[in-house]
Amino acid sequence: MKLYKFPQQAKVDRLIPKNKFYEQGKANSKIEQLFVNQVENIRWAYKLASSTIHLQDQEDLKEIQIFRVKSRVEDLDVSILSFIDKLILTPIIFEVVYQDKVKVVATYKRLNQADKTKMVIGQYYASEWLEDHDRVELPIYLKLADLYEHFIAQILPIALSKDQENDDESVSIELQLQKAQQLE
Repeated sequence: MKLYKFPQQAKVDRLIPKNKFYEQGKANSKIEQLFVNQVENIRWAYKLASSTIHLQDQEDLKEIQIFRVKSRVEDLDVSILSFIDKLILTPIIFEVVYQDKVKVVATYKRLNQADKTKMVIGQYYASEWLEDHDRVELPIYLKLADLYEHFIAQILPIALSKDQENDDESVSIELQLQKAQQLE
């Protein structure tokens, strides 16, 4: 897994008050307490969209959000991230920051085909702890959906063989997710 340098034109850099999440989502006291105890702050860092990074979008994927969650604990409860994900319809890549390290956490999120106002959220996956200063340029893709699938594939607990990495016919994200779930 790599941490990426996101383009300056995609930068949002806006703190979101924690209470906005649990008020808007009508959080129960357990979730609210998790936010209070485990989250220092939440920053909407970047918005990756056709207007900001010039990749082709599609009906079911218009943008990807990058949220930086400054954690008070090393093992942030994933139910906090799930709660946020359910409130925001677009996919979110979370960069969880603890002390001087960063962990990328995300789920493969897609539009519900039966009800286009809802998202289907899968299992969460996380990278190992990474050095924040050790970032690389975004890979080149033509479509936002392909970039999103790349982000998810990077944190799945399965490694593609060298043949699959170099093969023109890449393994679908759905197949990779199925394999990852079988490992657990």
